[in-house]
Amino acid sequence: MRKYENFFMVQPDLSEDALGAVAGKFRGVVESNGGTVVSYVPWGKKKLAYPVKKHDYGYYILMKFAAGPELIAELERNMRLDERVLKFITVKLDDDYSPEQNGTEADVVPSDEAQPGLAVREDEDEDDVELEDEEA
Repeated sequence: MRKYENFFMVQPDLSEDALGAVAGKFRGVVESNGGTVVSYVPWGKKKLAYPVKKHDYGYYILMKFAAGPELIAELERNMRLDERVLKFITVKLDDDYSPEQNGTEADVVPSDEAQPGLAVREDEDEDDVELEDEEA
């Protein structure tokens, strides 16, 4: 089995029941094709950088799972057919992975303060910058 990470975005105006249905559907696709869901982490509703299918916000979900390579085509086919899914991406994390040996990862929901990929830059004073000495 291989370990994969699927990051997808669904419509922001879905109810809690609809979000649960989306979770159940994609977990079911993974498990019915011989895979194992390692973690399923909802990141919540976030503002998009640009409109996607006339939506300015999206509900982000990160799902990690272990499966064979044939499952990816079926999972992505189901995501393309589901109108609630705005965008998705699947990335292979590990070629040889066994959920039984490695255990499951802790489901950690990132806070709004520490979003991955965002860096905070603070202006520095001229006194704080150290200049290198030139040696001849």
